[in-house]
Amino acid sequence: MRLQRLFQPHLNYRRLRSGIEELERNVRDRRIRDLDVHAVATLHQQVAQSEFAVADLRKQRNRIAADMSQVVKDLAAAKSRKESSPSNVKDLEARRRDLAEQGKALKAALQAKENDLAGLQARLFDEARHLPNDTHPSVPVGDESKAVTIATIGSARVATADSPLRSHLELAALHDMLDIERAGKVSGSRFYYLKNAGALLEQALVRYASDICIRRGFTPVAVPDLIRHEVLEACGFSPRSDDPQTYYVSSALVTSSEAGGTSGAPRRDPMSLCLAATAEFPLAGMYAGETLSELPVRMVGVGRAFRAEGLAGAVNRGLYRVHQFTKVEMFALARPSESMDIFDAFVGIQREIFEGLELCFRILNMPTEELGAPAFIKYDMEAWMPARNAWGEISSTSNCTDYQARRLNIRSFVQHRQQDSGLEAASATSSAEGSSTTEFVHTVNGTACAIPRVLIALLETHQHTDGSIGIPAKLRPYLFGPGVSMLPVGAKLTDLLQ
Repeated sequence: MRLQRLFQPHLNYRRLRSGIEELERNVRDRRIRDLDVHAVATLHQQVAQSEFAVADLRKQRNRIAADMSQVVKDLAAAKSRKESSPSNVKDLEARRRDLAEQGKALKAALQAKENDLAGLQARLFDEARHLPNDTHPSVPVGDESKAVTIATIGSARVATADSPLRSHLELAALHDMLDIERAGKVSGSRFYYLKNAGALLEQALVRYASDICIRRGFTPVAVPDLIRHEVLEACGFSPRSDDPQTYYVSSALVTSSEAGGTSGAPRRDPMSLCLAATAEFPLAGMYAGETLSELPVRMVGVGRAFRAEGLAGAVNRGLYRVHQFTKVEMFALARPSESMDIFDAFVGIQREIFEGLELCFRILNMPTEELGAPAFIKYDMEAWMPARNAWGEISSTSNCTDYQARRLNIRSFVQHRQQDSGLEAASATSSAEGSSTTEFVHTVNGTACAIPRVLIALLETHQHTDGSIGIPAKLRPYLFGPGVSMLPVGAKLTDLLQ
């Protein structure tokens, strides 16, 4: 039994017909080791040859059907005419039997070829889905150390002998806002309870970041945290081995043939449910299989993010790397000519959010080895975390061009012919295939606020010697009101809320 998908992906196979060298360079620059571009291109050629053979057999079938129709008419006419010779009728009957035999043999041959084609197409998709997106010319080549700093905002706060700094864990303990030990009893390691001012800070940060987006025309969306694996895969997360980073509600595996593949190796049922690692995924899947008339569509989603992976070490203690957290995510569907402008706008919104929180942070153009498969370009924002004495990622923005839209089959009606530019060249197949009236949209995503890491930077940056926490002016209306500028140690929430 082949498991059906809800929407049909349309991968960009045109890239396999030209520019193999560019594809290989891109794969090499991103350091993808388990992908053979030439093997994918060979599969694509085999599919093309098989499609030609199937088309030829279908033409033969149609020709035989037309001949049979004519013979049946001629035979009926011959039988109705008294003057028709018996030999003529016999010839027509023999011709009908011969065509019937040819049709029967051709039907069996066509069925076999169609089955072969379906198997090749499944193999091609299984391999081609791992091909990464093209890469923006400005992206530096190499590992994380090659990241280019676009801007640094604010001054880093550094501990001195006269002014020591507490960690976010020490500050949280002073204010009784975090309980990791009891969360361990309930859920295991790397889970936590936020309580008292910690719980209120989470709610305040969500509204603060969301409101900035809403004022700029974003539609607020409360997203489902459970998504089908098909959506996860379509968004570009498709590891070859079983996935150690995702929480699955149903852990049952199916064979590759059952899931539409051919290798027989275990593979996830596209309909199985998993917990979303980011609101980007349910927001992207929201318009799957649709053709849109009005663009751009801008959404700001609030949801829980679930990450099964975990890294040990002191730098990951506390809230820095956890399995579940609240996240505010920006997402847009755009025309190809608009996506880089929207990418820049997302970066501007992120900058406004973190400037309003009075954090020290920097904006980085991330290098090729740090790009996920869908990303054409990605900017990270890292906040200075004083107690760690290091930068820590708090946000990122990616333009995925048509990579996700092709897999989710999201199109828009074309308004006019796009002029060639760097972006259009990188996504030259955005225009619809098989239709001159639609094209695949581009998707842009960006983190507006990942609560735990922003809390780390917020607490450690705004701490006072006695452990009290300063509240940035832009955040005050969302917490205890504009008149409360400080969270003192031992303060009662009832007093602060009055």
